[in-house]
Amino acid sequence: MRQLLSDKERCGKIVLVTAALITWLLILISFKYYGYNETWLLWKVPVNSPQFLDFRLIPGSAESYRQGFEPTIKNPDDPAGRIFNYPAFWRLFFYTNINEDDTVWISILMIVLFFMSVLVFPDHLKVQDAIMMLLVMFAPASMLLYERGNVDLIVFVLCVLIVIASDYSATIAAALLIFAAIVKMFPFFGASVLLREGRVKFSWLFSICLFAIVSYVYITIDSVRASWNLTQRGSEFSYGANVLITRHQQEIMPILTPWFSNASARRVLKYGPPMFGTIVLIFICFFILRSGNASLVVNSERNLAAFRMGASIYVGTFLLGNNWDYRLAFLVLVIPQLMEWIRSTHGRQKVIVYISMTALLYSCWQFRIFDFSSQQFFEGSRIFWLFFDDLLNWLLFLDLAYLLFASMPDWVRDLLPFISPKMESVQSP
Repeated sequence: MRQLLSDKERCGKIVLVTAALITWLLILISFKYYGYNETWLLWKVPVNSPQFLDFRLIPGSAESYRQGFEPTIKNPDDPAGRIFNYPAFWRLFFYTNINEDDTVWISILMIVLFFMSVLVFPDHLKVQDAIMMLLVMFAPASMLLYERGNVDLIVFVLCVLIVIASDYSATIAAALLIFAAIVKMFPFFGASVLLREGRVKFSWLFSICLFAIVSYVYITIDSVRASWNLTQRGSEFSYGANVLITRHQQEIMPILTPWFSNASARRVLKYGPPMFGTIVLIFICFFILRSGNASLVVNSERNLAAFRMGASIYVGTFLLGNNWDYRLAFLVLVIPQLMEWIRSTHGRQKVIVYISMTALLYSCWQFRIFDFSSQQFFEGSRIFWLFFDDLLNWLLFLDLAYLLFASMPDWVRDLLPFISPKMESVQSP
């Protein structure tokens, strides 16, 4: 029996690696014979020129800096003329010889490292799990990440290193968490991977991480503020609590202006949805979970840690407001554990897991689905499908939040006695 299970898990990894390599080979062939832009458009990924435009902000800013410009004010060497808006860590590249000619090989290296990370992190991977991971790895949202060459590729690698390190050393995992949060702030939501260490150890590790990040933010506050204020926030290719408002602000403003001034109405639209999401999150924690009593079976601490990392990043960034859809690629981290729960849960929890998986796949593929579904079958169908996308993003937020709370270790639930159901950690046969 052990040998049979081991063979099935080995087959899952083989399918994942082989299918990923074959798919990339087909993509490269398509680049050559069908066309670079045309290939990306198969996924309805909007193509920018020059290639890997997101990453070009770094070498372009470095060249501007070497010429005496401050890239946060004036950045003439960026191909798109963008102001440098990355955290202070990325200014280290200003003191290197990096230039635009380095863009392609560095971006390709980041993509390779991203895929290596995806291929190595899962534990107890079955064939069907591998197929679901492939559907996320090659979804339009993920393809947008590759096409842009966004530095979230490297952030993902760091998140996987944190997950793997948590198997061996909580201290190393915490150190990597601090470093990842310095590179970009949102990986700090993944501090939930440290929950497995117990109350005392988690408390002091989390306190150290929090102190380090707060100190870093204080020291680099101008850079953090610029990064937050200057980052573009989309609507069509985005997820988050504020996306619905961003899409329909012109229609909503007239409803609020009889009750608020224009400035107050804008503040309500800006802060209202995240506050509502936070309140719902607290409601889930203290009221919804108390009614459950079934156990969530966990066969792999590695997969659970990966789930906590991916789900925490989605829930946390969702509450921040607007995020480009390429960050949905981080949801590949939750797939192995979700698939395990699909096999092991029952009743209401099974429904929640199925909804999570459905909403996840729709969100990752909505570029392609939206292109089909938004055809003018009826007047206003475009608005309907955009609203439907927002609805599923909110459902995914709620379901992942539920599963995060439901999979908390015993010591957390002892601190929050209203929380249930309990999680049962089961060793692999």
